[in-house]
Amino acid sequence: MQSYAATRQNPELPSLPQHDSEAVREARAFQLSLARTSYNYMQSYLEGVPLSADLPKGEEFSIGYEAKVVQVFIPLAENFKRVVVKLLERELEQDLPTAALEQVRDSYAKLVNEFSLLHPLRDQQDLDAFFKALAALPEAMKNVINIPKDVAKMATGLAQVFDEFIKNGPTAFLKSTLFDMLSTEQGRNYLLPQSLDDYEMLFDSLPKPLMLTLAQQPWMPANGEKPCEQDWFFGKLQTGGFNTTNLRGIVLERSDQPGEQTVVLAELQQKFPINDAILQSVSGDRDITLSKAARLHRLYVCDYALMDGAKANQLHGQQRYLAAPIVLFYWNPTPPAGFPPAEKGVLQPIAIQLAQRHDAETAPIFTPNDCAQANDANGLKWRVAKYFVNVVCAIQHEAIAHLGDCHLIIEPIAVAAHRQLSTQHPILKLLIPHFRFTININDSAIHSLIIPGGVVATNVGPAIESTLELLAQAHQAWRWDANSPERVFKLRGVDQLPDFPYRDDAMLLWPAIKDFVAGYLRCYYANDAAVREDSELQGWIREMVAPRYAGFKGMEGLAITGDERQPLCIDSLDYLIDIVAQIIFIAGPQHASVNYAQYPLMSYMPSVAGTIYAPPPERSTELHSPADCMRWYPPLDVSLYTFSFEYLLSGVQYDSFGYYEDNPRTPYFTDPRVQPLVADFQDRLALAEIEIRKRNRSRALPYPFLQPTQIPNSISI
Repeated sequence: MQSYAATRQNPELPSLPQHDSEAVREARAFQLSLARTSYNYMQSYLEGVPLSADLPKGEEFSIGYEAKVVQVFIPLAENFKRVVVKLLERELEQDLPTAALEQVRDSYAKLVNEFSLLHPLRDQQDLDAFFKALAALPEAMKNVINIPKDVAKMATGLAQVFDEFIKNGPTAFLKSTLFDMLSTEQGRNYLLPQSLDDYEMLFDSLPKPLMLTLAQQPWMPANGEKPCEQDWFFGKLQTGGFNTTNLRGIVLERSDQPGEQTVVLAELQQKFPINDAILQSVSGDRDITLSKAARLHRLYVCDYALMDGAKANQLHGQQRYLAAPIVLFYWNPTPPAGFPPAEKGVLQPIAIQLAQRHDAETAPIFTPNDCAQANDANGLKWRVAKYFVNVVCAIQHEAIAHLGDCHLIIEPIAVAAHRQLSTQHPILKLLIPHFRFTININDSAIHSLIIPGGVVATNVGPAIESTLELLAQAHQAWRWDANSPERVFKLRGVDQLPDFPYRDDAMLLWPAIKDFVAGYLRCYYANDAAVREDSELQGWIREMVAPRYAGFKGMEGLAITGDERQPLCIDSLDYLIDIVAQIIFIAGPQHASVNYAQYPLMSYMPSVAGTIYAPPPERSTELHSPADCMRWYPPLDVSLYTFSFEYLLSGVQYDSFGYYEDNPRTPYFTDPRVQPLVADFQDRLALAEIEIRKRNRSRALPYPFLQPTQIPNSISI
């Protein structure tokens, strides 16, 4: 391998500023001064959350990226259209006299047969013909039926979609136009489900998601629930689902390790009065106690205290509801009936309380067998309680685990990097593919997702003000070192959980990432002294931790300088490797785990949704059949819009993790010392892919979301 000095004979290769001539250093400084006119922060939109002030030139979506989005958008829109037509057709058949509708039916049939997003002008003519036919109906007919106005509303919405598609491209779907077209003036009755089958009917031409393709197995209960609604699946979601960030170990007393996130049993019982009898009854083990289970690392909890006090919003005149549930899980080494046979055991849900304060009537403890006497002999309130937990988990997922802890972590890092690392710096060279399109996708989010009346306000239950507050609080609480893959599982108390697909697959990828980053950085930094002497690197670190800039907390490996202008500096090559590797991990595997699981595991609304349409069940609540549970589920239009959005986000992948060029004959890294490191990295990712595929063959719920081929380099969607 060539020495660093030899590579400096080629000025096009990355370099550290201390190794350049005075003239080159001046040129680098001038380039950075220009970059700082484009890359700046704002904190006025989300208080305490630094964002890029605008969309710098060069950060925009490429034509190739837009083409990939179109490929996903077209089948999405086709399914949307087919479902809307099906709903209209059902209502037309039920509500309108046949004799008066021949002309309407002819025009309607033409609209159905020829509708396509790719021919907006022709389609507008068909819509006009449909309207004329409707206008010809007797005035008295219009006074007794709701369909014409509703159809006109939908057709207007379709025309708006065409217009937005042509003007702004397919990302216009991030706005709520398609949702608005389903908003009607007449109570929207036909948008309410008539049966549970209606929710599955919404997947007309799209492939059914993973949660609906799980085959019934001999060990599964024959209680009428789909596999994705059963207790084993509910347990699997905590460790191999769409959001694996909430599970915490229960301990008898905390250790003294800084940043520990475990839950003390006695403190939990003060608000959630679980006892040995409940654990023994549900688990089937008469010898286990809560204290013993905690000592054996078998007791776990998801506590959504952060939702306590959050306000729900109204949508189209319908009030929506929230809860702050607590869920107890037990790692049962002997899988009970209804759970997959497993040598290591299973994570079994034991009890749910839908509030932070127990009340025997208004906030009882629900269990699968009603051993806590919540008046739930048929188990339907247990089903609804699981639904509440899944919805709140989805809310925390969208606001924090996904947007807050991925998108809004990487964005200020990218801004700081462009402001402080010149284009010749090896760290910027390494990170640019892992920053690609993040500022643009976040800019789209600011203007269409997290706004009043936007996607989040439509699909997710809390009022937008509560969502923004949750985001800000979580960002202020986020600590760098505590989120390292090497520390986070131990701090959460889940490091000794025998089976945890996200953790287990992530820890296959993390060493490969870290070794690649170590090899890369050691090409340029010979020792700690080289790190200390890198003025651009020190500027980047200063901006990463300064409150007025990126403002990250918890970088405990930095050194205190005593200099007010730069209170902290980096003087360790090993810690620099940790920082850069963690950035790549967040932008790649961590984001992929929360993003690409959305459509597969969050799209069947009776199991997982983003909204709740009735208050939490109480002890006196009476439920007699599964149909009674439908009052809590979202209307069909909200359901359709929600999983359509999830399909878009889960379907777009710009590139593959660890691959940095479209054409391998034109390598992204031109430094000859780096190319072998990239090849080794790709080899390790390929081996990880094989191992994860092997693991998934024996998992009751496959976890494909950390297969390297399913991970992009950056947060680009």
